[in-house]
Amino acid sequence: MSDQLILTSSEMRAWQTCQRGWWLTYYRKLRRKYDMPKLPTIGTLFHSGLEKYYNGEELDFLAFVAAEVLRLSEMNPDYAPEIDEAGAMAATMLEGYFSWLEETGEDANLEVIGTEEMVEVPLGEYKLRGKIDARVRRRTDGALLQLEHKTVGNLTDHPKWAQQNPQFLTYDLLAYLTKPDGVPTDGILLNMARRVKRTARAKPPFYGRHEVRHTIEELRNHWTHCVAIGDQISRARTQLDSGFSSHLVVPPAPSRNHMWSCACAPLGSMFDDGSDVEDYLAEFYEEHDPLKRYELEEEPHES
Repeated sequence: MSDQLILTSSEMRAWQTCQRGWWLTYYRKLRRKYDMPKLPTIGTLFHSGLEKYYNGEELDFLAFVAAEVLRLSEMNPDYAPEIDEAGAMAATMLEGYFSWLEETGEDANLEVIGTEEMVEVPLGEYKLRGKIDARVRRRTDGALLQLEHKTVGNLTDHPKWAQQNPQFLTYDLLAYLTKPDGVPTDGILLNMARRVKRTARAKPPFYGRHEVRHTIEELRNHWTHCVAIGDQISRARTQLDSGFSSHLVVPPAPSRNHMWSCACAPLGSMFDDGSDVEDYLAEFYEEHDPLKRYELEEEPHES
């Protein structure tokens, strides 16, 4: 049905982090007008280059980044210095990444079979949807894996909690449920690139991979966890649609990390101290579709 709840890793993370932030982003569909995250970051530019590379496009990747930086700077002249800085770092990282692949042969045993693939599966009463960076087949045994690109500060933090990372569990579950019959899957290859300029003072390694494998029991339990989160979100939507106060249905969850990671953080206590928060939202926020990046271009898999 058209109003069937679609769950994504991003929305589930937002719900579990701060329900008020979820309410602003996914229920009211608002975002700040002047947020820098709407502009390209090092990660998005680096990711765009890898998408084209793994899609088999033959081009000058440094020229591609330069063209992207020019185009985006012309669209956002007030942020041209920040865009230029992000582009310079992304270009350096891409150049180093391709040299690293040539030196190490990290991709030699991998056959790319799809990039930026949108997948969707039934999840009880809901649908689970995600966008996989790259699907690859290991040549030696035919097993399917996923390359998940991450720009990182170091090569150790992500691997420490990768096994429990809900995003990786969700994407591994999607891959398992959409694989061809009889074809094995073998988890995720976390593909990390450090955000460093690789100067003489910078210490390698600058790139690395970490394998993340989940047992079938982990995937079954994550399926159940996703359904449980879906039930919570569905119940909250029903109550909000019925006119229940957001204070009752979606209370905030402030914390130190909350100050820079949540959609509602810039508003502080405005929802709670009697401020005219709706006028503030009208001036500084705009409507947007948080699921736009997850739009399906063709019929989803139904495994």
